[in-house]
Amino acid sequence: MILILSTPHDFDTQEVIDWLKYKKTDFFRLNDEDLINGTVEFNFDPINKKESYFLQNNIKIHIYDIKVVWFRKFGFLKSYEDKFGKDSGLVKYLYSELNILRSIIINLLEDKNWLFKKTNMPTKLKVLEVAYNCDLKIPKTLITSSKNELNKFLEKKQNSAISKSLGEGKNISYNGKIYPFFTKKVDVTDEFHDKFSPSFIQEYIEKKYELRIFYIDGEFYSMVIFSQNNPKTTTDFRNYDFEKPNRFEPYNLPYEVKKKLNKMMIKLGLNTGSIDMIKATNGEYYFLEVNPSGQFGMTSTPCNYNLYEKVANYLISKSI
Repeated sequence: MILILSTPHDFDTQEVIDWLKYKKTDFFRLNDEDLINGTVEFNFDPINKKESYFLQNNIKIHIYDIKVVWFRKFGFLKSYEDKFGKDSGLVKYLYSELNILRSIIINLLEDKNWLFKKTNMPTKLKVLEVAYNCDLKIPKTLITSSKNELNKFLEKKQNSAISKSLGEGKNISYNGKIYPFFTKKVDVTDEFHDKFSPSFIQEYIEKKYELRIFYIDGEFYSMVIFSQNNPKTTTDFRNYDFEKPNRFEPYNLPYEVKKKLNKMMIKLGLNTGSIDMIKATNGEYYFLEVNPSGQFGMTSTPCNYNLYEKVANYLISKSI
């Protein structure tokens, strides 16, 4: 039995499920919101943990029946946010309950085969450290809350740097509008306060192009993104230009780069992930970050990689 930990309306999850159905494979999809609203029944005995089970539509799935777990995305309450507001006391309470439930479920499944084991995911800073120790080039990095230290960093880096989130990028709702967080270029600090919240700063590297690489079990599926052809997407291709979209193409990643990335992923304990890199104008490859539950449809479709079937095949192979 394959257990898929996901969230409603996730496109990548549904595409993989279509392949599992086609291949007549037993699976159970557990959505975060279905757990909170009672659509899926969860029974857990802290003394007799092995007897714990999920129940939906009169189908009972015992923990001991599960062979492999795919942690796709699990920990969101989007419909509750839409209905009550992100800052609602009720939504905050439900998130605190969901976080406890998620921890219980992950601990129950500790000894299963995993496609991305959530407990293995370190911070962005730890990932950069491991990447560096695997001989991958990374941008010079600083965490600072001081305008003075930021200015010193800028002076060393030709007055050009970028700022990004320390954790996962989020969308902020304010006065009925959505403000997404993108990587932002920093070259002037005149309007900055002397002290500010600790911020993630990296040197700005002139890019030839960006790379999005889907990794699964030692295999690489790479895509080049020609983001430098459009001023709107030069710093961060996620700042999409829907009128003039970037060009995507399959990319042949050099063997030495793949070797280093594979070493990094093994050290991190990650068997899957969407990796972001850039090729600089000086010809060097720079590692930026990895998201173990990042979108991979955006790599699969333009490059005809058929990643949904490949993910399904991996899950099936680990469930036998």
